[in-house]
Amino acid sequence: MPGKPASVFVNGRFLAQRQTGVQRAAAELVRALDGLLAAAAGEDAACVTILAPPDADTARLRLSAIATRMVGHGTGYAWEQAELPRAAAGRLLLNLGNVAPLLHRRNAVLIHDASVFDRPDGYGWRFRLAMRLLLPVVARRAEALFTVSRFSAERLEHHGVAGHGGYSILPSGSDHMARVTPDSTALARYGLAPLRYVLFVGSPHPNKNLAGALAAITRVGDPALRLAVVGAADARVFTADGRPAVDPGDRAVFLGAIDDAAMAALYVGALALLFPSYYEGSGLPPLEAMALGCPVVASDRASIPEVCGDAAVLVAPDDPAAMAAALDRLAADPAWRQGRIARGRTRAAAFTWRASAEVLAARLGLAGRPASRSIG
Repeated sequence: MPGKPASVFVNGRFLAQRQTGVQRAAAELVRALDGLLAAAAGEDAACVTILAPPDADTARLRLSAIATRMVGHGTGYAWEQAELPRAAAGRLLLNLGNVAPLLHRRNAVLIHDASVFDRPDGYGWRFRLAMRLLLPVVARRAEALFTVSRFSAERLEHHGVAGHGGYSILPSGSDHMARVTPDSTALARYGLAPLRYVLFVGSPHPNKNLAGALAAITRVGDPALRLAVVGAADARVFTADGRPAVDPGDRAVFLGAIDDAAMAALYVGALALLFPSYYEGSGLPPLEAMALGCPVVASDRASIPEVCGDAAVLVAPDDPAAMAAALDRLAADPAWRQGRIARGRTRAAAFTWRASAEVLAARLGLAGRPASRSIG
């Protein structure tokens, strides 16, 4: 592009946070952007620097073209709202974790979803109130707005979280799983056997519908098939009025948080991933599963059909009998299961962090490609 190369700061608070889907997306987008900038190195290359809080883990990204600088003395929201804007003064600041410092004039923001508006039951009232007030202000002031799916863009705009230029879409990628070597000891360590378990990845948050997954596994025909739950730490899953949602007995094993190598092994060994969420802005686990040859039974709600296309078996999240029927067929019909695996691999290959980073770079003036992307 003609003119002086762009100079952009990145809000590095995600490097000091526990990794969820939001932090994963931030890290992978920065890695992919780093690759683009490294390939375009020269006099006209853009200058991108991460501004990180003192408690950030800056080593984990291993970047070559993007610099990292520790700034300030605080942590958390205080650092983000008070110290970060001083360090980024006068420059465009890219914020990949839903919010941006209100005192900074030039922000680009990735807002992942509208769940605080659409599914408020999953949040405490203080957080819900703060985000409902903050997100519209952040969006109106932003020089560039991004989100992760067409569904999220529509819902955010519906709730008035919109700017003048609309949203550019940055879908999640699946290609980060290619960097991971599955842990060959993981299944034995967790007492699991290949194809003898169904995988669930998510927290006890009501949107994730762990209760529905537990209800489904109790309806599966094979009584020895288990549900391996990654993320939630124990079986205490309750309904909104405080009653136990379901007692899975010995049909479920709760693994808590695990590392990427163990996660990859669980995807590879599972009969299927069961992803019955009521609400997702994008949905990373189905893409990870499909990339590693794990068939997917997923909810037909929110952004999930947009992400999965015809590669997953889509069912109503409030129909555990339909989930169980899909799992029974995957267990009983190996040829049908292999067909789903093939479709999944093809679908996952269309979602790469590099492609989303190209959209991001173009929108910020770091590259010359069109700032739009659509996956059918």
